[in-house]
Amino acid sequence: MRYLPLDEITEDMCLARPIFNGDGRILLSNGVRLTKNYLARLKEMGYQNLYVYRAGEEINDFSIPVSDQTMREAIHGVKDAFSKAAQRQHLNTRSVNEIVNYILDEILTNPTVLYNLMDIKNHDNYYYHHCVNVGIISTLIAKEMGFSRDKMKDLTTGALLHDLGMVCVDPKILTQPRPLTDEEMAAVREHTNYGFQLLRSERDLSILVAHTAWQHHERMDGSGYPKGLVGEEIHLFGRIVAVADSYETMTSGRVYQKAMWSHEAIRQLKESAPEKYDPQVVAAMERSIASYPVGSVVVLNTHEEAVVVDVNAKKITIQFSSGPRVNALMDLEPDSEIKIEERLS
Repeated sequence: MRYLPLDEITEDMCLARPIFNGDGRILLSNGVRLTKNYLARLKEMGYQNLYVYRAGEEINDFSIPVSDQTMREAIHGVKDAFSKAAQRQHLNTRSVNEIVNYILDEILTNPTVLYNLMDIKNHDNYYYHHCVNVGIISTLIAKEMGFSRDKMKDLTTGALLHDLGMVCVDPKILTQPRPLTDEEMAAVREHTNYGFQLLRSERDLSILVAHTAWQHHERMDGSGYPKGLVGEEIHLFGRIVAVADSYETMTSGRVYQKAMWSHEAIRQLKESAPEKYDPQVVAAMERSIASYPVGSVVVLNTHEEAVVVDVNAKKITIQFSSGPRVNALMDLEPDSEIKIEERLS
């Protein structure tokens, strides 16, 4: 299985990971052969990368933070929350709580799991997928930092709903296929205030959920918004979601912005701490996210190419795709002589 740009995918390849639409339903399932028409339609819809494999190729099992079922329900739940907020209706907090518990159950029962997949999203479902991914990454960070389950529950809820205030921003601004003007950016920045107001009116949610949405764009040196808070004036939940949100945004391709590789985004976040981000949170994130996710095509220090087929907190499993060991599997541990030199795709 490889994670490839659409332009590099050929008609002898099949889809290796499902594509979810904005409702959380499956748009295309695993195993679908990617015909020319499918590829053209996906490109029109704004998809840029897919997980694929060649027909007849064996796909190895690998561990993921949450199941596809939980992912589907989370995307659907976030979309429902956005829809109700847009209509100024109360959220279905019972559904949100169920989704949060599913995420916690799956992550807490897998002690070595990392965030190890690049997400597949387009402009129509971007914010729903983004919020779910930020929720998962924030939960993994909290687990690494030793949070209790009750504390993690409020954090995960706030992370899932951190961008809820976007429903109050003019959608014409959010769909611009270019960098925003200063005026447009000022309008977008109001989403943190809108989100706080929407969430603090939900009596069944902790006020910390609202503060997480309010503070996730604050920065340690006071350069963030909406209040310009400094250091520990920012609640720890806000500092965690700031890191998770930035990472997810950096690794998500947009029309006007090329996506970073995972290891590049991690490096940039480390370089930006402690000025912008809490260094303890960044360190916990680095231990929670795969620098080379499943599907990465890499070059080794032996000049061979390989594909990452599994990764956890202890090792990376690769399958050679060139050289005398083609198709052979190997586990790379921190002290292995063979190391990854570069990521190709």
